[in-house]
Amino acid sequence: MVVKQAVVIHPRFTVYGGAEIIALHIIKTLQDLGFEVSIVTDNYNPAEIERNYRMGKILENTKPILVPPFKPVLSRFLALQHLRYSQGVMRTVRDLHPDIAFSTQSVIYHIPSVKTFQILYDMADLFEIVPDGGPLSSVWKKPYYWVLRRTLDPDKMRNRYFVPLSHALEQRLDSIGLSHSSVVFPPCDMIFRVRPKKMQICLVTRMASQKNVHEFMRIAQRVPRYKFILVGAEADKDRDYAQRVLFIKPQNVEYFEARIRDRPELVEESKVYLYTSREPGIGIALAQAMGAGCIPVTPDTGGGAEVILESGVGYTYRSVADAAQIVKNAVESTQPLDGPSTISLKAQMFSSGVFQTEIGKLVTSLANERIRAT
Repeated sequence: MVVKQAVVIHPRFTVYGGAEIIALHIIKTLQDLGFEVSIVTDNYNPAEIERNYRMGKILENTKPILVPPFKPVLSRFLALQHLRYSQGVMRTVRDLHPDIAFSTQSVIYHIPSVKTFQILYDMADLFEIVPDGGPLSSVWKKPYYWVLRRTLDPDKMRNRYFVPLSHALEQRLDSIGLSHSSVVFPPCDMIFRVRPKKMQICLVTRMASQKNVHEFMRIAQRVPRYKFILVGAEADKDRDYAQRVLFIKPQNVEYFEARIRDRPELVEESKVYLYTSREPGIGIALAQAMGAGCIPVTPDTGGGAEVILESGVGYTYRSVADAAQIVKNAVESTQPLDGPSTISLKAQMFSSGVFQTEIGKLVTSLANERIRAT
């Protein structure tokens, strides 16, 4: 019997975040479907992955295809340097001939001759072919965007099938005519248990500007009566931002630089989870906190708002002043819909089991298409 081959392309596995969780759950799904899985990566360390994610021997049972790590020469112009680095990775993957491929880190990476499922986190990866343009925020980025626009020419993307992680991303893919699945919410391991709540508010995040952590501090400043807990680590690309955020930390905020799996009580005992990012994808940490029964409070745009809409629990805000009042009301709420058990039950729609089922359907659908074609 011929064993089916699959490749997961995830060149940078030195930072442990949401994309890495997605890659691991895709590997697990493929292994459960009987595939022999290889991973294109710069860091193959099964023991370290197990310490961080506790998912068993998933990576240990995966064949590594190692590529050099990304080592920028300059601290600026990272996008241009990353594009050049990606060319070396692409030389490696072009010679691979699996039955199926998943690209789980960036749209830059794919196998031209193989059907590649492309996980889409943010339309910023595709700004060059979005009709209303992307975040052309500074002149120096334009050469990079020009080069990448050619790389992402729709005519060269026919063998890719995008998997959007939110309805907003699904709608944008529709608008630019790229082939895609229906939305698949990211895998949110329900690692927390529901415990009695304290009158406190928490956030678990990387200290990066796109996470909008400074807004967490500004909201906390307006609600001095209650304790706010920030759990995270400084992002390696944005250390200045982390320092600026911690500089404005009010007295009612406690900052813990720790892995949340080592300090689960910080989330489990919090009544409110204040998610400040406006990124379009569904926040894994947000759904996990809901699994612990925390009341979610998010901006009224982005992936957080979509979680509120889909689950039917929690609250959204439009401004810092609005958020301060909503957080105060939520932490003092006695409404049944704000009860920990109710919220935890609603969060199950974002569980890793649901994600694996949906990815399995996509893979099976591709196999059925090939059978019909023959």
